[in-house]
Amino acid sequence: MTGPTQKNQINSQLDGVLDDGKHDYHLRVQYEDTDAGGIVYHAQYLAFAERARSAWLRCLDIDQPGLLSQEKLAFVVRHIDIDFLQAASLGDVLGVTSEVVKIGGARVTLRQTITNMQFCHIVARLVVDIGFVNLQRAGAARASRLPLDIRKKLAG
Repeated sequence: MTGPTQKNQINSQLDGVLDDGKHDYHLRVQYEDTDAGGIVYHAQYLAFAERARSAWLRCLDIDQPGLLSQEKLAFVVRHIDIDFLQAASLGDVLGVTSEVVKIGGARVTLRQTITNMQFCHIVARLVVDIGFVNLQRAGAARASRLPLDIRKKLAG
């Protein structure tokens, strides 16, 4: 059994580091992330960025599962611009840096940069618009203002 302290240590190791308004998250490219030539398949960069965003929210102590199950509130991706600059390969260690660009009433814009940590070059750049929605009505997500406590956490 793991106690609360051990669980927090494990989470902090898995979720990356939040420092000076930026979140850094590291991962290793696995076989499943690549094509037959060992090059990362383009859609995986979106998955890497998503993992980093979820880890960032956990580091900010924003409980996505709780928001969804208890209040029917969620963050959803509205739009992503992505520039692929270099290929990453099987076994590479990548860093995903996330930082808030803008906070609106029901929207957050993030800049995410994926870097090959071994060769110190940028692999991809993303600008991500995330909406905050209320899912109270089945099948209909409606924009919802960010609660003040969440807004403060996002603003750093």
